Amino acid sequence: MSQRTIKETREFSRGLKKLGKKHRGLASKIRDTLNDLATGGRLDGKRLKGFGELQLFKIRCGTGEVGRRKGARVIYYKNDSELWALYIFLKSDTSDIHARMIKEILARYNIKS
Repeated sequence: MSQRTIKETREFSRGLKKLGKKHRGLASKIRDTLNDLATGGRLDGKRLKGFGELQLFKIRCGTGEVGRRKGARVIYYKNDSELWALYIFLKSDTSDIHARMIKEILARYNIKS
């Protein structure tokens, strides 16, 4: 399998920048994780239900001072050629993201199965 192209939504980029200011090393850790996912070097996270055949996943990432359990969550979509980083949040700030918000992001970037 060849490497997927990594693309970021504006929501993801803004969230990563904001969290990166608060948690040193988070941005580089997230970028490394996305690169691993794009090459198939890391197993996918938890598959999100309720989106039909779309390959949407949520993965946990530690923030440096905080481990994976309480750290950041990244929502991403992948197909054979692309990996889209859709959204990032801290579990301590938001326990989960609403499906409606994910659907709006998918529609905004014209991501379909």
